[in-house]
Amino acid sequence: MRRYFSVYALAVIVPGAVAAWLLVRLTDGSGGSSPSAVSSGEAAYRLLLAAAAVVAVAALGGWLARRVGQPAVVGELAAGIALGPSVLGALAPGPQEWLFPAAVLPHLDTLAQFGVVFFMFLVGAELPSGSLRTSGRVGILIGHASIAIPFAMGTAMGLWLIDRYPPVHASRTAYVLFIGLAVSITAFPVLARILAEQGLLGTRLGATGMTSAGISDVTAWVLLAAVISTVRGTSLTAAALSIVYVTLFAVLMLGVVQPLVAKAVARADAGELSKDALCAALVFLVLMSAFATDRMGLHAIFGPFMAGAIMPRGSRVIEDLTHRIQGVTVWFLLPLFFVTVGLRTDLGSLSGAGTWLVCLLIIAVAVVGKVASATVAAAATGEFTKRESLALGAMMNCRGLTELIVLSVGVQLGVLNAELFSMFVFMALVTTAMTGPLLRRLLPPAPAQDTAPTAPAVPTGVRRKAM
Repeated sequence: MRRYFSVYALAVIVPGAVAAWLLVRLTDGSGGSSPSAVSSGEAAYRLLLAAAAVVAVAALGGWLARRVGQPAVVGELAAGIALGPSVLGALAPGPQEWLFPAAVLPHLDTLAQFGVVFFMFLVGAELPSGSLRTSGRVGILIGHASIAIPFAMGTAMGLWLIDRYPPVHASRTAYVLFIGLAVSITAFPVLARILAEQGLLGTRLGATGMTSAGISDVTAWVLLAAVISTVRGTSLTAAALSIVYVTLFAVLMLGVVQPLVAKAVARADAGELSKDALCAALVFLVLMSAFATDRMGLHAIFGPFMAGAIMPRGSRVIEDLTHRIQGVTVWFLLPLFFVTVGLRTDLGSLSGAGTWLVCLLIIAVAVVGKVASATVAAAATGEFTKRESLALGAMMNCRGLTELIVLSVGVQLGVLNAELFSMFVFMALVTTAMTGPLLRRLLPPAPAQDTAPTAPAVPTGVRRKAM
Protein backbone atom coordinates (compact mmCIF):
# COMPACT_ATOMS: atom_id res chain seq x y z
CA MET A 1 0.00 0.00 0.00
CA ARG A 2 2.90 2.33 0.85
CA ARG A 3 4.51 1.65 -2.51
CA TYR A 4 1.15 2.40 -4.22
CA PHE A 5 0.90 5.84 -2.58
CA SER A 6 4.56 6.64 -3.37
CA VAL A 7 4.09 5.85 -7.04
CA TYR A 8 0.78 7.83 -7.10
CA ALA A 9 2.52 10.86 -5.54
CA LEU A 10 5.38 10.79 -8.06
CA ALA A 11 3.23 10.05 -11.10
CA VAL A 12 0.17 12.22 -10.34
CA ILE A 13 0.48 14.66 -7.45
CA VAL A 14 3.92 16.09 -8.22
CA PRO A 15 3.26 16.65 -11.99
CA GLY A 16 -0.12 18.16 -11.12
CA ALA A 17 1.45 20.56 -8.62
CA VAL A 18 4.10 21.59 -11.15
CA ALA A 19 1.45 22.25 -13.80
CA ALA A 20 -0.62 24.31 -11.36
CA TRP A 21 2.46 26.37 -10.38
CA LEU A 22 3.25 27.08 -14.03
CA LEU A 23 -0.34 28.15 -14.71
CA VAL A 24 -0.29 30.52 -11.73
CA ARG A 25 3.00 32.06 -12.90
CA LEU A 26 1.60 32.42 -16.41
CA THR A 27 -1.54 34.15 -15.11
CA ASP A 28 0.45 36.48 -12.85
CA GLY A 29 2.67 37.48 -15.74
CA SER A 30 -0.12 38.28 -18.14
CA GLY A 31 -0.22 41.85 -16.85
CA GLY A 32 -3.46 43.39 -18.02
CA SER A 33 -6.13 40.96 -16.93
CA SER A 34 -8.57 41.92 -14.21
CA PRO A 35 -9.37 39.49 -11.39
CA SER A 36 -12.99 39.58 -12.58
CA ALA A 37 -12.17 39.03 -16.26
CA VAL A 38 -14.06 36.12 -17.76
CA SER A 39 -12.93 34.09 -20.74
CA SER A 40 -15.40 32.82 -23.27
CA GLY A 41 -15.04 29.33 -21.86
CA GLU A 42 -15.94 30.54 -18.36
CA ALA A 43 -18.95 32.60 -19.40
CA ALA A 44 -21.43 29.70 -19.27
CA TYR A 45 -20.73 28.54 -15.73
CA ARG A 46 -20.35 32.12 -14.46
CA LEU A 47 -23.77 32.92 -15.95
CA LEU A 48 -25.22 29.89 -14.16
CA LEU A 49 -23.64 31.00 -10.89
CA ALA A 50 -24.90 34.57 -11.24
CA ALA A 51 -28.41 33.41 -12.17
CA ALA A 52 -28.53 31.01 -9.22
CA ALA A 53 -27.54 33.79 -6.83
CA VAL A 54 -30.17 36.13 -8.31
CA VAL A 55 -32.96 33.55 -8.04
CA ALA A 56 -32.09 32.74 -4.42
CA VAL A 57 -31.87 36.36 -3.27
CA ALA A 58 -35.00 37.37 -5.20
CA ALA A 59 -36.97 34.48 -3.69
CA LEU A 60 -35.86 35.58 -0.22
CA GLY A 61 -36.79 39.19 -0.97
CA GLY A 62 -40.20 38.19 -2.31
CA TRP A 63 -40.89 36.02 0.74
CA LEU A 64 -39.96 38.81 3.13
CA ALA A 65 -42.13 41.29 1.21
CA ARG A 66 -45.17 39.03 1.41
CA ARG A 67 -44.58 38.54 5.13
CA VAL A 68 -45.05 42.28 5.66
CA GLY A 69 -48.07 42.56 3.36
CA GLN A 70 -46.32 43.75 0.22
CA PRO A 71 -46.42 42.22 -3.29
CA ALA A 72 -43.43 40.04 -4.06
CA VAL A 73 -42.26 42.49 -6.74
CA VAL A 74 -41.31 45.01 -4.03
CA GLY A 75 -39.04 42.50 -2.32
CA GLU A 76 -37.60 41.26 -5.61
CA LEU A 77 -36.82 44.78 -6.78
CA ALA A 78 -35.22 45.51 -3.41
CA ALA A 79 -33.20 42.31 -3.79
CA GLY A 80 -32.04 43.43 -7.24
CA ILE A 81 -30.94 46.77 -5.82
CA ALA A 82 -29.18 44.99 -2.94
CA LEU A 83 -27.11 42.94 -5.40
CA GLY A 84 -26.04 46.08 -7.26
CA PRO A 85 -23.68 48.91 -6.33
CA SER A 86 -26.12 50.34 -3.77
CA VAL A 87 -25.52 47.59 -1.18
CA LEU A 88 -23.30 44.68 -2.20
CA GLY A 89 -21.09 46.88 -4.39
CA ALA A 90 -20.64 49.36 -1.53
CA LEU A 91 -19.97 46.72 1.14
CA ALA A 92 -17.98 44.20 -0.92
CA PRO A 93 -17.06 45.58 -4.36
CA GLY A 94 -14.69 42.71 -5.14
CA PRO A 95 -17.20 39.88 -4.67
CA GLN A 96 -19.92 41.93 -6.40
CA GLU A 97 -17.72 42.45 -9.46
CA TRP A 98 -16.71 38.78 -9.42
CA LEU A 99 -20.35 37.63 -9.20
CA PHE A 100 -21.49 39.91 -12.04
CA PRO A 101 -18.53 40.35 -14.43
CA ALA A 102 -18.99 42.49 -17.51
CA ALA A 103 -18.93 39.46 -19.82
CA VAL A 104 -22.00 37.97 -18.11
CA LEU A 105 -24.20 41.09 -18.01
CA PRO A 106 -25.34 41.02 -21.69
CA HIS A 107 -26.50 37.41 -21.25
CA LEU A 108 -28.42 38.31 -18.09
CA ASP A 109 -30.06 41.21 -19.90
CA THR A 110 -31.13 39.01 -22.83
CA LEU A 111 -32.73 36.46 -20.51
CA ALA A 112 -34.40 39.30 -18.61
CA GLN A 113 -36.03 40.63 -21.78
CA PHE A 114 -37.53 37.20 -22.47
CA GLY A 115 -38.90 37.28 -18.93
CA VAL A 116 -40.66 40.57 -19.58
CA VAL A 117 -42.16 39.26 -22.83
CA PHE A 118 -43.62 36.11 -21.28
CA PHE A 119 -44.77 37.93 -18.17
CA MET A 120 -46.86 40.30 -20.28
CA PHE A 121 -48.42 37.30 -22.02
CA LEU A 122 -49.46 35.98 -18.61
CA VAL A 123 -50.94 39.36 -17.70
CA GLY A 124 -53.01 39.42 -20.89
CA ALA A 125 -54.19 35.87 -20.26
CA GLU A 126 -55.20 36.81 -16.70
CA LEU A 127 -57.32 39.81 -17.71
CA PRO A 128 -60.92 39.07 -16.64
CA SER A 129 -63.07 38.55 -19.71
CA GLY A 130 -65.70 41.20 -20.29
CA SER A 131 -64.00 43.86 -18.12
CA LEU A 132 -63.74 46.29 -21.02
CA ARG A 133 -67.44 45.89 -21.84
CA THR A 134 -68.57 46.39 -18.25
CA SER A 135 -66.33 49.38 -17.42
CA GLY A 136 -65.08 50.61 -20.79
CA ARG A 137 -66.22 54.24 -20.81
CA VAL A 138 -65.33 54.84 -17.16
CA GLY A 139 -62.02 53.04 -17.65
CA ILE A 140 -61.15 55.21 -20.64
CA LEU A 141 -61.93 58.37 -18.66
CA ILE A 142 -59.90 57.37 -15.61
CA GLY A 143 -57.06 55.85 -17.65
CA HIS A 144 -56.60 58.91 -19.86
CA ALA A 145 -57.05 61.40 -16.99
CA SER A 146 -54.40 59.53 -14.97
CA ILE A 147 -52.01 59.94 -17.90
CA ALA A 148 -52.77 63.51 -19.06
CA ILE A 149 -52.56 65.37 -15.74
CA PRO A 150 -49.40 63.64 -14.42
CA PHE A 151 -47.83 64.02 -17.87
CA ALA A 152 -48.39 67.80 -17.75
CA MET A 153 -46.96 67.96 -14.22
CA GLY A 154 -44.01 65.80 -15.24
CA THR A 155 -43.09 67.90 -18.26
CA ALA A 156 -43.11 71.01 -16.06
CA MET A 157 -40.80 69.22 -13.63
CA GLY A 158 -38.62 68.09 -16.56
CA LEU A 159 -38.05 71.72 -17.58
CA TRP A 160 -36.76 72.34 -14.05
CA LEU A 161 -34.66 69.15 -13.88
CA ILE A 162 -32.88 69.40 -17.22
CA ASP A 163 -30.27 71.94 -16.13
CA ARG A 164 -29.57 70.04 -12.90
CA TYR A 165 -29.50 66.52 -14.37
CA PRO A 166 -28.88 66.93 -18.11
CA PRO A 167 -29.48 64.04 -20.53
CA VAL A 168 -26.61 61.85 -21.67
CA HIS A 169 -27.19 62.38 -25.40
CA ALA A 170 -30.79 63.39 -26.04
CA SER A 171 -32.51 66.62 -27.01
CA ARG A 172 -34.28 68.87 -24.52
CA THR A 173 -37.63 68.00 -26.09
CA ALA A 174 -37.06 64.27 -25.73
CA TYR A 175 -35.86 64.73 -22.15
CA VAL A 176 -38.91 66.74 -21.05
CA LEU A 177 -41.31 64.35 -22.79
CA PHE A 178 -39.67 61.37 -21.15
CA ILE A 179 -39.84 62.88 -17.65
CA GLY A 180 -43.54 63.54 -18.21
CA LEU A 181 -44.02 59.94 -19.30
CA ALA A 182 -41.99 58.51 -16.40
CA VAL A 183 -44.33 59.98 -13.76
CA SER A 184 -47.45 58.94 -15.71
CA ILE A 185 -46.92 55.17 -15.70
CA THR A 186 -49.25 52.65 -14.08
CA ALA A 187 -47.99 49.09 -13.62
CA PHE A 188 -50.73 46.96 -15.10
CA PRO A 189 -48.89 43.64 -14.37
CA VAL A 190 -48.18 44.38 -10.71
CA LEU A 191 -51.62 45.88 -10.13
CA ALA A 192 -53.19 42.65 -11.41
CA ARG A 193 -51.35 40.69 -8.75
CA ILE A 194 -52.15 43.11 -5.93
CA LEU A 195 -55.84 43.02 -6.79
CA ALA A 196 -55.79 39.21 -7.06
CA GLU A 197 -54.06 38.95 -3.68
CA GLN A 198 -56.72 41.12 -2.05
CA GLY A 199 -59.65 39.41 -3.76
CA LEU A 200 -60.56 42.47 -5.85
CA LEU A 201 -59.77 41.25 -9.35
CA GLY A 202 -63.25 39.85 -9.93
CA THR A 203 -65.14 42.85 -8.51
CA ARG A 204 -66.54 45.78 -10.46
CA LEU A 205 -64.07 48.16 -8.81
CA GLY A 206 -61.17 45.85 -9.62
CA ALA A 207 -62.32 45.44 -13.22
CA THR A 208 -62.53 49.24 -13.56
CA GLY A 209 -59.03 49.59 -12.13
CA MET A 210 -57.66 46.94 -14.49
CA THR A 211 -59.37 48.51 -17.51
CA SER A 212 -58.07 51.97 -16.54
CA ALA A 213 -54.56 50.65 -15.98
CA GLY A 214 -54.61 48.78 -19.30
CA ILE A 215 -55.73 51.89 -21.19
CA SER A 216 -53.11 53.91 -19.33
CA ASP A 217 -50.42 51.39 -20.27
CA VAL A 218 -51.32 51.38 -23.96
CA THR A 219 -51.37 55.19 -24.00
CA ALA A 220 -47.99 55.25 -22.26
CA TRP A 221 -46.45 53.00 -24.91
CA VAL A 222 -47.80 55.24 -27.66
CA LEU A 223 -46.21 58.24 -25.91
CA LEU A 224 -42.99 56.27 -25.52
CA ALA A 225 -43.00 55.63 -29.28
CA ALA A 226 -43.18 59.40 -29.81
CA VAL A 227 -40.28 59.92 -27.41
CA ILE A 228 -38.20 57.25 -29.14
CA SER A 229 -38.87 58.88 -32.53
CA THR A 230 -37.78 62.25 -31.10
CA VAL A 231 -34.60 60.82 -29.55
CA ARG A 232 -33.63 59.06 -32.76
CA GLY A 233 -34.07 62.25 -34.72
CA THR A 234 -36.98 61.03 -36.83
CA SER A 235 -40.19 62.98 -37.38
CA LEU A 236 -43.35 62.58 -35.34
CA THR A 237 -44.85 61.09 -38.49
CA ALA A 238 -43.04 57.89 -37.56
CA ALA A 239 -44.80 57.88 -34.19
CA ALA A 240 -48.16 58.45 -35.91
CA LEU A 241 -47.44 55.54 -38.25
CA SER A 242 -46.62 53.41 -35.21
CA ILE A 243 -50.08 54.17 -33.84
CA VAL A 244 -51.68 53.17 -37.15
CA TYR A 245 -49.62 49.98 -37.30
CA VAL A 246 -50.47 48.89 -33.78
CA THR A 247 -54.16 49.63 -34.35
CA LEU A 248 -54.09 47.38 -37.41
CA PHE A 249 -52.22 44.81 -35.34
CA ALA A 250 -54.93 44.87 -32.66
CA VAL A 251 -57.66 44.51 -35.28
CA LEU A 252 -55.81 41.56 -36.84
CA MET A 253 -55.36 39.85 -33.48
CA LEU A 254 -58.99 40.31 -32.44
CA GLY A 255 -60.64 39.72 -35.80
CA VAL A 256 -58.50 37.01 -37.35
CA VAL A 257 -56.11 35.39 -34.88
CA GLN A 258 -58.52 35.12 -31.92
CA PRO A 259 -61.14 33.01 -33.78
CA LEU A 260 -58.41 30.72 -35.13
CA VAL A 261 -56.89 30.28 -31.67
CA ALA A 262 -60.32 29.61 -30.14
CA LYS A 263 -61.05 26.84 -32.68
CA ALA A 264 -57.63 25.24 -32.21
CA VAL A 265 -57.91 25.36 -28.41
CA ALA A 266 -61.40 23.84 -28.50
CA ARG A 267 -60.10 20.95 -30.66
CA ALA A 268 -57.16 20.42 -28.30
CA ASP A 269 -59.46 20.39 -25.26
CA ALA A 270 -61.58 17.78 -27.04
CA GLY A 271 -58.52 15.62 -27.78
CA GLU A 272 -58.69 16.19 -31.54
CA LEU A 273 -55.43 18.15 -31.72
CA SER A 274 -52.02 17.61 -30.13
CA LYS A 275 -51.72 19.80 -27.02
CA ASP A 276 -47.92 19.92 -27.30
CA ALA A 277 -48.08 21.11 -30.91
CA LEU A 278 -50.66 23.77 -30.01
CA CYS A 279 -48.62 25.03 -27.05
CA ALA A 280 -45.56 25.33 -29.28
CA ALA A 281 -47.64 27.29 -31.81
CA LEU A 282 -48.91 29.62 -29.07
CA VAL A 283 -45.37 30.28 -27.82
CA PHE A 284 -44.43 31.07 -31.43
CA LEU A 285 -47.39 33.50 -31.55
CA VAL A 286 -46.18 35.23 -28.37
CA LEU A 287 -42.65 35.72 -29.68
CA MET A 288 -43.79 36.89 -33.12
CA SER A 289 -46.26 39.31 -31.50
CA ALA A 290 -43.41 40.79 -29.47
CA PHE A 291 -41.28 41.07 -32.60
CA ALA A 292 -44.12 42.72 -34.54
CA THR A 293 -44.94 45.45 -32.01
CA ASP A 294 -41.25 46.14 -31.45
CA ARG A 295 -40.77 46.70 -35.19
CA MET A 296 -43.86 48.94 -35.24
CA GLY A 297 -42.15 51.38 -32.89
CA LEU A 298 -43.85 50.33 -29.69
CA HIS A 299 -42.19 48.28 -26.99
CA ALA A 300 -42.11 44.53 -27.46
CA ILE A 301 -44.30 43.87 -24.41
CA PHE A 302 -47.51 45.16 -26.04
CA GLY A 303 -47.60 42.26 -28.52
CA PRO A 304 -47.41 39.49 -25.89
CA PHE A 305 -50.10 41.26 -23.87
CA MET A 306 -52.41 41.23 -26.89
CA ALA A 307 -51.55 37.57 -27.50
CA GLY A 308 -52.54 36.75 -23.92
CA ALA A 309 -55.71 38.85 -24.07
CA ILE A 310 -57.10 36.83 -27.01
CA MET A 311 -56.59 33.48 -25.27
CA PRO A 312 -59.87 31.62 -24.52
CA ARG A 313 -60.88 31.64 -20.84
CA GLY A 314 -61.63 28.39 -19.00
CA SER A 315 -59.55 26.20 -21.33
CA ARG A 316 -57.55 23.36 -19.78
CA VAL A 317 -54.87 23.75 -22.44
CA ILE A 318 -54.44 27.47 -21.81
CA GLU A 319 -54.38 26.99 -18.03
CA ASP A 320 -51.71 24.32 -18.44
CA LEU A 321 -49.67 26.58 -20.74
CA THR A 322 -49.87 29.58 -18.40
CA HIS A 323 -49.01 27.34 -15.47
CA ARG A 324 -45.85 26.12 -17.21
CA ILE A 325 -44.79 29.60 -18.33
CA GLN A 326 -45.60 31.06 -14.91
CA GLY A 327 -42.96 29.11 -13.02
CA VAL A 328 -40.05 29.74 -15.37
CA THR A 329 -40.94 33.40 -15.86
CA VAL A 330 -41.76 34.53 -12.33
CA TRP A 331 -39.22 32.44 -10.47
CA PHE A 332 -36.32 32.62 -12.91
CA LEU A 333 -36.49 35.17 -15.74
CA LEU A 334 -38.07 38.17 -14.02
CA PRO A 335 -35.62 38.18 -11.08
CA LEU A 336 -32.89 38.55 -13.71
CA PHE A 337 -34.67 41.68 -14.97
CA PHE A 338 -34.81 43.09 -11.46
CA VAL A 339 -31.10 42.54 -10.95
CA THR A 340 -30.24 44.19 -14.29
CA VAL A 341 -32.17 47.22 -13.03
CA GLY A 342 -30.45 46.96 -9.66
CA LEU A 343 -27.00 46.86 -11.26
CA ARG A 344 -27.77 50.21 -12.92
CA THR A 345 -29.13 51.72 -9.69
CA ASP A 346 -26.72 53.31 -7.24
CA LEU A 347 -28.58 54.85 -4.33
CA GLY A 348 -25.21 55.72 -2.84
CA SER A 349 -24.86 58.38 -5.56
CA LEU A 350 -27.82 60.23 -4.03
CA SER A 351 -25.70 62.10 -1.53
CA GLY A 352 -26.52 65.39 0.09
CA ALA A 353 -29.73 66.98 1.28
CA GLY A 354 -30.31 68.73 -2.05
CA THR A 355 -30.25 65.49 -4.01
CA TRP A 356 -32.69 63.80 -1.66
CA LEU A 357 -34.99 66.82 -1.80
CA VAL A 358 -35.08 66.43 -5.59
CA CYS A 359 -35.86 62.72 -5.14
CA LEU A 360 -38.70 63.57 -2.74
CA LEU A 361 -40.01 66.11 -5.25
CA ILE A 362 -40.12 63.43 -7.94
CA ILE A 363 -42.04 61.13 -5.59
CA ALA A 364 -44.46 63.90 -4.62
CA VAL A 365 -45.21 64.86 -8.23
CA ALA A 366 -45.68 61.20 -9.17
CA VAL A 367 -48.03 60.42 -6.27
CA VAL A 368 -50.09 63.62 -6.33
CA GLY A 369 -50.44 63.59 -10.11
CA LYS A 370 -51.68 60.00 -10.36
CA VAL A 371 -53.81 59.76 -7.22
CA ALA A 372 -55.49 63.16 -7.59
CA SER A 373 -56.23 62.83 -11.32
CA ALA A 374 -57.71 59.32 -11.10
CA THR A 375 -59.64 60.11 -7.91
CA VAL A 376 -61.23 63.26 -9.34
CA ALA A 377 -62.07 61.52 -12.63
CA ALA A 378 -63.67 58.56 -10.84
CA ALA A 379 -65.67 60.81 -8.49
CA ALA A 380 -66.87 62.95 -11.40
CA THR A 381 -68.60 59.94 -12.98
CA GLY A 382 -70.93 59.68 -9.97
CA GLU A 383 -70.59 55.89 -9.99
CA PHE A 384 -68.21 55.53 -7.06
CA THR A 385 -68.11 56.59 -3.43
CA LYS A 386 -65.33 58.83 -2.16
CA ARG A 387 -63.42 55.87 -0.74
CA GLU A 388 -63.82 53.89 -3.96
CA SER A 389 -62.65 56.88 -6.02
CA LEU A 390 -59.61 57.26 -3.81
CA ALA A 391 -58.96 53.52 -4.09
CA LEU A 392 -58.94 53.82 -7.88
CA GLY A 393 -56.45 56.66 -7.50
CA ALA A 394 -54.27 54.41 -5.35
CA MET A 395 -54.47 51.68 -8.02
CA MET A 396 -53.30 54.07 -10.74
CA ASN A 397 -50.36 55.10 -8.53
CA CYS A 398 -48.88 51.58 -8.71
CA ARG A 399 -45.85 51.59 -11.03
CA GLY A 400 -43.69 48.52 -10.46
CA LEU A 401 -42.49 46.52 -13.44
CA THR A 402 -43.86 48.79 -16.19
CA GLU A 403 -42.04 51.80 -14.74
CA LEU A 404 -38.80 49.84 -14.60
CA ILE A 405 -39.14 48.87 -18.25
CA VAL A 406 -39.69 52.49 -19.28
CA LEU A 407 -36.75 53.67 -17.17
CA SER A 408 -34.50 51.01 -18.72
CA VAL A 409 -35.51 52.29 -22.18
CA GLY A 410 -34.64 55.80 -21.01
CA VAL A 411 -31.15 54.67 -20.07
CA GLN A 412 -30.71 52.87 -23.39
CA LEU A 413 -31.78 56.00 -25.27
CA GLY A 414 -29.39 58.21 -23.32
CA VAL A 415 -32.18 60.30 -21.79
CA LEU A 416 -31.48 59.54 -18.12
CA ASN A 417 -28.12 59.76 -16.44
CA ALA A 418 -27.22 57.32 -13.67
CA GLU A 419 -28.22 59.61 -10.81
CA LEU A 420 -31.65 60.52 -12.16
CA PHE A 421 -32.27 56.88 -13.09
CA SER A 422 -31.63 55.88 -9.46
CA MET A 423 -34.10 58.52 -8.24
CA PHE A 424 -36.86 57.25 -10.51
CA VAL A 425 -36.19 53.62 -9.54
CA PHE A 426 -36.55 54.64 -5.89
CA MET A 427 -39.81 56.41 -6.79
CA ALA A 428 -41.08 53.23 -8.47
CA LEU A 429 -40.25 51.21 -5.36
CA VAL A 430 -42.01 53.66 -3.02
CA THR A 431 -45.16 54.10 -5.11
CA THR A 432 -45.52 50.35 -5.65
CA ALA A 433 -45.11 49.68 -1.92
CA MET A 434 -47.87 52.23 -1.17
CA THR A 435 -50.55 50.51 -3.24
CA GLY A 436 -51.36 47.43 -1.14
CA PRO A 437 -51.55 49.17 2.26
CA LEU A 438 -53.66 52.02 0.83
CA LEU A 439 -56.15 49.58 -0.72
CA ARG A 440 -56.41 47.59 2.51
CA ARG A 441 -57.11 50.77 4.43
CA LEU A 442 -59.65 52.14 1.97
CA LEU A 443 -61.62 49.01 1.09
CA PRO A 444 -63.15 46.28 3.24
CA PRO A 445 -61.79 42.76 2.73
CA ALA A 446 -63.25 41.17 -0.41
CA PRO A 447 -64.16 37.47 -0.60
CA ALA A 448 -61.39 35.22 -1.89
CA GLN A 449 -61.56 34.72 -5.64
CA ASP A 450 -61.38 30.97 -5.32
CA THR A 451 -64.76 31.00 -3.55
CA ALA A 452 -66.49 33.99 -5.12
CA PRO A 453 -69.30 32.65 -7.31
CA THR A 454 -69.15 35.45 -9.85
CA ALA A 455 -65.39 35.73 -10.14
CA PRO A 456 -64.09 35.36 -13.69
CA ALA A 457 -61.73 32.61 -14.64
CA VAL A 458 -58.21 33.51 -13.58
CA PRO A 459 -55.15 31.35 -14.34
CA THR A 460 -53.86 29.49 -11.34
CA GLY A 461 -50.57 31.36 -11.38
CA VAL A 462 -52.24 34.52 -10.09
CA ARG A 463 -53.85 32.73 -7.15
CA ARG A 464 -50.72 30.80 -6.34
CA LYS A 465 -48.30 33.69 -6.27
CA ALA A 466 -49.19 37.36 -6.02
CA MET A 467 -46.39 39.10 -7.89
